[in-house]
Amino acid sequence: MSIVRSDLINFEFDNNKCFICGEKSETREHTIPKWLQKKFNLWDQKIEIPNLTHTTYRKLVVPCCKKCNNEIYSTLENKIKSKNCSDKDIWMWANKIHAALRFKDHFYNFERENPGVKIIDIFGSNDVLEKSRNFLHCLTGKYFTEPDPFGSVFIFELEEETEFNLIHIIQTSSIYICTGDRIYIIFIRDGQTLKHDLNIMALYEKIKNDNLNKIGGTLFFYAQCIAYYDRYTYSIPLMQTSNSIVKLGRATLRSEKPENKELLRNICNRFGVTWIDENP
Repeated sequence: MSIVRSDLINFEFDNNKCFICGEKSETREHTIPKWLQKKFNLWDQKIEIPNLTHTTYRKLVVPCCKKCNNEIYSTLENKIKSKNCSDKDIWMWANKIHAALRFKDHFYNFERENPGVKIIDIFGSNDVLEKSRNFLHCLTGKYFTEPDPFGSVFIFELEEETEFNLIHIIQTSSIYICTGDRIYIIFIRDGQTLKHDLNIMALYEKIKNDNLNKIGGTLFFYAQCIAYYDRYTYSIPLMQTSNSIVKLGRATLRSEKPENKELLRNICNRFGVTWIDENP
């Protein structure tokens, strides 16, 4: 059993305690919400987890108390479902999915032959301030961030309904999710660094306004953002209290690698899109 020292609670990763508040769990929260599973008939479809094995969407559940499940986060789910949601709502929703998936990694074996080693032991979190855990409490007002939301949120409208898609990248604490007629890309704890990058925002605006290949464009945009993370290392000045985290000024560029076109091409291939380099 792993224990994380949080400013809000001393949290234990325990299948009998709510993954949000740590109280006794009376229910199970579906990591991918039931309304999406119903809309796309995902219940028995397979999803790949970080150890490269598969489980079904219906089995991807985490312990949750009734209050967090049926009251607090149920309201948020309704906002996302109705599309009557702000950037902050989308950010909090993505963080809940991210936190739930990371919670599961404490219990899944990395190798069946070695049950003592869990996924979290191999793909550990680099979230040393436990930001993602504390962010779960922004919904109730027990935790505050500046900027608000603390991460970069990108929204793409689709002209026609398309199939569900989910990509979760642990290393960047980011999520790509297609809910049918919308695609959300969220970098949960980057302090909005991506939203302040002129090149990233120029590409974002270009893809938002391109209806010819928007799905492929969004996947390429996500790949570009991940490659950006690999190329640039930023230092973000932060002040954290018992119930808040504040970004103190702009992020400072600590180091920069040469452009790695092969990495970008590999990421694109992993996402099922082909990148044609216009400047070989």
